[in-house]
Amino acid sequence: MPEMAGIEKRVLASRSWAAFSTRLVAPWVLRVAELPVQAEVLEVGSGGGGNVEVFVRRFPGWRITASDYDPDMVELARHRLEPLADRVNVAHADATSLAFPDGSFDLVISIGVWHHVGDWGKALTEAARVLRPGGYLALADLLEGFFPGPMKKLFPPETPYRLSDVRDALGPAGFSRWRVRPLRRLAYRLVTQAAGKA
Repeated sequence: MPEMAGIEKRVLASRSWAAFSTRLVAPWVLRVAELPVQAEVLEVGSGGGGNVEVFVRRFPGWRITASDYDPDMVELARHRLEPLADRVNVAHADATSLAFPDGSFDLVISIGVWHHVGDWGKALTEAARVLRPGGYLALADLLEGFFPGPMKKLFPPETPYRLSDVRDALGPAGFSRWRVRPLRRLAYRLVTQAAGKA
C-alpha cells in the first residue's frame, strides 16, 4: 500500500480538512446503521486522528485502535490523540496485511481509504479476518466517477473502482449481509457484517 504524497497529503494533514471530516464526513458515515454502543474498534486509515475524536464523543463505550500506513500521519495522530490514551491506541498498519490476530475487533471503520489501497479486495478480506463473527465493517469512499480530469491529478487514486466492484467483492471477502448508500456515482457508505453469528 503506497504512502500519500504531494498536495493530497498536505490537504489531509490540514486543519481545514480535519474540520470538514469531523463535522460532516465522520457523522455521515456513523449514520449508516445502528452501530454497537460497546465495542473494540479499528479505524483503518485514521490520518491525523480527527475522526477518532468524533467516535470517542459519540460512543463512550468504544475502545479504539487508530491506524494508518503513512508514518507521518501516525505521528500526527499519536500527538493529537494523546489526551485520549485511556481509550485510544495509535498504530502503524497496512490495510492489506493487518498485524492483528483473527477476531480482534467488533467493528472496523475506514473512511476515504480504499481508493488509496492497491489491492482493496485484500483489504476487505483482512477487515473480515480481524472482525469477530457478526462484527461490522463501516466503509465510505470515493468511486471511479469522482476522479475524472483535474481531480485525478490532484488526488490520484491508486485503484479507482465502481460500486458494483465492491458489492461483488463483499461475499468472497467474508461478509454475509450489507447495506449500501451511494452518493450518485461519486461516493458511497456501507455497513456490512462478517459471516458467522455474533
